[in-house]
Amino acid sequence: QNGRLIIESVKVGVAYGSDVEKVEKLLIEAAVENTKVSKAKTPSVLFNNFGDSSLEFILRFSTTQSFILPVIKSELRFAIDKKFRENNIQIPFPQRDIHIIENKK
Repeated sequence: QNGRLIIESVKVGVAYGSDVEKVEKLLIEAAVENTKVSKAKTPSVLFNNFGDSSLEFILRFSTTQSFILPVIKSELRFAIDKKFRENNIQIPFPQRDIHIIENKK
């Protein structure tokens, strides 16, 4: 490990109508509970955007274990998914409406 503190992030979208304060709380909990996330800098959450299919959030966290960053991000995503399921927060999938116009000749 390089031992340098780096800031990284995980993005997640939740369904419109979700309790955004609860989303923030759960995201921070997931980061704080991960032993590979550094305690030197408190994790933070940005409400990034009102997306097409979801409310978009960014969980920002720090670590000194940059060589296993993909593992840390995966662990965080597993934890986030579990916490969201336990708290009835849905991660939506993109939805599109298709309108078919029949051309009568």
